[in-house]
Amino acid sequence: MSNIVKKNPALLLFVLTLVLAMIPLPLVITGLLPSGFMQLSALSASAAGIILAAVERRKGGVKELLRRALIWRVGFGWWLFVLLFPGIVSIAAMYIATFFGGPKADLSLLPPIYNLFPTLIFLTIFAGFGEEFGWRGFAIPRLQKRYNALITSLIIGTFHFLWHTPLFFIEGTGQYLFVQELGFLTAYLVYALLVIPLGVTLSWIFNNTRGSVLIIAVFHGSLNAWTGYSNASVDMSVVLTGIVLWTIVSIVVIFLFGAKNLSRKHERNVLELEAELADDNQKS
Repeated sequence: MSNIVKKNPALLLFVLTLVLAMIPLPLVITGLLPSGFMQLSALSASAAGIILAAVERRKGGVKELLRRALIWRVGFGWWLFVLLFPGIVSIAAMYIATFFGGPKADLSLLPPIYNLFPTLIFLTIFAGFGEEFGWRGFAIPRLQKRYNALITSLIIGTFHFLWHTPLFFIEGTGQYLFVQELGFLTAYLVYALLVIPLGVTLSWIFNNTRGSVLIIAVFHGSLNAWTGYSNASVDMSVVLTGIVLWTIVSIVVIFLFGAKNLSRKHERNVLELEAELADDNQKS
């Protein structure tokens, strides 16, 4: 089983994550639980990553994965980036959208800024830590053993996007709102345009912060919190503009830092598995 995990880490992560995420789905669809309980599905990716790290039989594998949440000394600039840059993109989207028929940008319509902080904490815990031990902490170092950072990002980004598919059919989710506004096919493609390229930016952060799940989780929470905050009083044109901006950010990252490592200073974050698994198999 350990060799299967070694050869297909991303695929197995996706399948197990999808299975775990489906657990609350029947209860929500039948109305036995409110749609908010689908947020529990966000925990499925990290749960799957931890399970697979244990099945992999790599000595200290689970501890290695969990310790990535303790990597906080990554440079002050990275903390500023993950906390503030999503806000810059979100506010920029409000103003840029006005040139394409969107409403006039008016920051006074937004809620008080202090409303952002509890949402940021909540989303960092559930969306950030709930997902990123799996998508980034488990999958990136294993895939980057075989592929360059760009290909790794696109593989993980595609699986991450496909994992959201059931949410397009559940009333009350953001994905369902996309469908109501744009129609299913357009909404599905637009969401792919967000999640898949965004995987590049996430890998870039990961590879430049020593594989920190902590900084990735905070970025994930910050992105979701700022998006929700800035879209509180605006229409879909701002949402679509924000998606285009994040796609541009990912393209710029590739151009500036290169597809191989998505970093100028660091080699892509790789977890050595071959020799360790061979040793384990000989001992067993």
